[in-house]
Amino acid sequence: MENPLSQAEIDALVMSTGTNIRTYDFRRPSKFNKDLIRTLVLVHENLARLLQSYLSAGLRTWVQITVRSTNQYTFSEFTQLLPNPTIALSFRLNPLPGMCLLEISHNIAFAIVERVFGGPGSDLQPQRELTEIELGIIQRVVRDTFGPMKEAWRNVAEIDPAIEAVETNPVFIQIENPTEVVAAITLAVEIGEHLGHMTFAFPYSTVEPVLSRLSPQSWLAETKHKSPSDEESLRRAVQEAPLPVKALLGKTRMRLGEFLALQVGDVIRLDARVGGELPVFVGNKLAFQAKPGVVGERMAVQITRRVT
Repeated sequence: MENPLSQAEIDALVMSTGTNIRTYDFRRPSKFNKDLIRTLVLVHENLARLLQSYLSAGLRTWVQITVRSTNQYTFSEFTQLLPNPTIALSFRLNPLPGMCLLEISHNIAFAIVERVFGGPGSDLQPQRELTEIELGIIQRVVRDTFGPMKEAWRNVAEIDPAIEAVETNPVFIQIENPTEVVAAITLAVEIGEHLGHMTFAFPYSTVEPVLSRLSPQSWLAETKHKSPSDEESLRRAVQEAPLPVKALLGKTRMRLGEFLALQVGDVIRLDARVGGELPVFVGNKLAFQAKPGVVGERMAVQITRRVT
């Protein structure tokens, strides 16, 4: 052999290639590659927007939903991470194979139940388990959200979601294959003043038949071919979403001692001038100035100008 490598040169080659060596956990194989995860995120960003409009209209309160995180687990690892008690719904994306899972945090579930029953959604008790009636309400709301889910998945596959079971104890969740890898996609959910999450877990066997449609290029290409009816449906959903609007009558500052001494009949002087304009907020953003008045037997405000 001509010009054999010296030991120093061999060591240098080993050191240079060693930096590319990665560990591989055979118990948790990474079946969901980056492109597949990226497309699932795109699908669920679309789903988040649709659910936000749907729940805002259905619950008649402000709702915000965004994609928070994605992770890969085996099915058994995922269920072990769930709290006890939990709210977990098993469902199928027919005709795709496999059992999927949806976990809803307790504070979000209680906020939904409270709003459905006509309450303000503020007096919550997330430390207790839901009753059978309350679980029935959650199932009904989730079943109603399958419409937005069909729309979000339409560029990938025509699905017909169906609930199989609901469990409050993770131990009793029925898993077809505990070692199967699942993609867990968590949505951050805000209903009024309450923060929580919804986490979808999709096994690899469910998405495997539509892998060719789950590339970012394929998914984005499909979204460019929306029909006018699709755009009109989205426009109507956005326009029907309720927004909290409030007019601020006035404000003041007082000492703690003065506050503690307040009694019925006391008069508090505000900083607003009689006949002056009041600020009008849409959500938490100052949007208009208005003058106060009365319409029939109710107080009202008349918009005088837009605040930019």
